[in-house]
Amino acid sequence: MFTPLSSLTPSAQLCIDTRNVRPGTVRVAVAGEIDLSTAGALHAGLLAVLSAQLPERIEVDLAKVTFMDCAGLAVLVAAGKTAARTGCQLRITNPQPIVRRVLDLTGLLDILTARFDQTLLVATRSVPGSPIGSTARNVTQSVDLLVCV
Repeated sequence: MFTPLSSLTPSAQLCIDTRNVRPGTVRVAVAGEIDLSTAGALHAGLLAVLSAQLPERIEVDLAKVTFMDCAGLAVLVAAGKTAARTGCQLRITNPQPIVRRVLDLTGLLDILTARFDQTLLVATRSVPGSPIGSTARNVTQSVDLLVCV
């Protein structure tokens, strides 16, 4: 039997709250749904943190994320790869059960929730000629940002 789908409603608002929690560490707290309509805003927010603050670590707190689809997964993986190229480590924290399940099913849970590697930070920061050296990290100003789309 065919049952028509109810009319689609626009996705919930996505809020991104960015705060420096320790020297070199930025927490990006995300609230709402991460889907095709909001993934671009999350991606832009994470890239803005990387380029403006040059952190050593980014913690993406998903405690208030109620839904995440493959577009959200793609953003987290892409941002993680971009962060790694700049010597920054990205990890997610507090994924809710529905988000945790998606991460687990795709094999990304352990990768994206892994603890920060202290040896990677030391090795990355000591590479001569690095485009983002320790001097750039030391002069970067702390900026807190709240974005809702």
